[in-house]
Amino acid sequence: MSDQPYDFATQKAAISGHFARDYEFKLQWLPHYIDEFPQATQGIKLNWKKCKFVRAAQEQVPDKHGVYCFSVKLGKPFPEDIHLPLYIGKAAPGYLSERFKSYFNERQNKQGRSKIVLMLNKYRNKLFFWWAELPRIQVETVEEHLLMCCKPPCNEIIPNREKLWAKAFD
Repeated sequence: MSDQPYDFATQKAAISGHFARDYEFKLQWLPHYIDEFPQATQGIKLNWKKCKFVRAAQEQVPDKHGVYCFSVKLGKPFPEDIHLPLYIGKAAPGYLSERFKSYFNERQNKQGRSKIVLMLNKYRNKLFFWWAELPRIQVETVEEHLLMCCKPPCNEIIPNREKLWAKAFD
């Protein structure tokens, strides 16, 4: 998918399940930031859990603060368990369970975030919701550093890597 803004017709088409053949998602994977993640986040440990993004799974997602990630399970012809991160977010001041539920409304929102609406509809049967519970005070820092490790294609705002990463090592 290009970085150009979507028009209303494209948004409506995504909601109804019609997708242009010329979309692409671009993921940037930055190994240097991944290697430095433990030091930059002062050793915060992430205990990731996941569920398929379906309404029936909402009971699994806790009423806790944390970070989350949407991923697509690639499937054939790739190995069984390969997932690509599409979006990273935070649940604070709200809870992970509230964020999970809110995306079912956004899936049908014609004025919603275009890349998110496309992701939620295009990958409806292959989409997973991952989360890691964290104390409220750590959520924003972890989200920002995760976004610097990989620039997920559906995130619109990415922190200034150099400025934020340098701050972590002061």
